[in-house]
Amino acid sequence: QPYHTFEFTSHIVIMSEEKKFLLDRIGGDPALEAAVDVFYGKLVVDAELKMFFEGIELDALKGHQRRFLKLAFTKIPESVDVAGLLLDKHARLFKMGLNAHHFDLVAGHLVATLKELGVPQPEIDEAVGIVGPLRGVFEQGAQQASA
Repeated sequence: QPYHTFEFTSHIVIMSEEKKFLLDRIGGDPALEAAVDVFYGKLVVDAELKMFFEGIELDALKGHQRRFLKLAFTKIPESVDVAGLLLDKHARLFKMGLNAHHFDLVAGHLVATLKELGVPQPEIDEAVGIVGPLRGVFEQGAQQASA
């Protein structure tokens, strides 16, 4: 039976061909690269979001997003504090007013991107199930920034 091996920091995860990660089922790295490009194309023109991207090196930001989604759509190592990482990486944006409403807008653009690229609805639902619970981090970040 064929197996795929994925290496993340010090973790090695082996999965059977039948139980591929979400990343594999949506087309792997090439699909993720295309999705991030389309996704950011939506974000930077959204009237309520574009201020957060002004003066930012988008290619570098896209690279960070690809790495994050690659982890999120495979297996996040237990050693990674996702909430802490997101709070830290978005601290400047929380001070600019980033909040859960903006998270909802971004999540909507992610769903629209996946639909536009022909990702099947079960995989879109799975992506929402992975990303959706992170909304609380944005509520927390906004509260901490306004305190």
